[in-house]
Amino acid sequence: MDSAISFTLIPSGTMPDSLQRRFPSLAKLNDLESSQEIPMLVAEKDGKPVAVAVLQHEKRHNGIMVEDATLTLLEVDQASRLQGIGKNLLNALEAYAATVTCELKVDCGAVIGRKPMQALLTNSGYEPPFACGETKTTTWKKSLV
Repeated sequence: MDSAISFTLIPSGTMPDSLQRRFPSLAKLNDLESSQEIPMLVAEKDGKPVAVAVLQHEKRHNGIMVEDATLTLLEVDQASRLQGIGKNLLNALEAYAATVTCELKVDCGAVIGRKPMQALLTNSGYEPPFACGETKTTTWKKSLV
């Protein structure tokens, strides 16, 4: 049986119900603005979703890059944690985000109280809030260029 991780990009507005049942935290996406694009990247192992990452950014016009994009959720199911899946998913999301924007931000709500996520972001080159000299920032940041 193949245990390799594969990734599927799901465009805005096309989230399968089965994915929302597997990751109930995706329910908050129903409240987001329609002026935003909200693609998701799903990590699958043995054909089953084991992790999901949600990116949010302004709608693109004629393929023009947007100023920035925000990772609002990165969730790995309990049974699949500490296997490098979150890191692989973050790397894949960064590769996709680099086609949309020059800077990726991570919402603090996706990180607060989650030590493994904080370590993952630090080890992946993200600047934590307040490290960049902006006094009111609530996001981790990383340049993708």
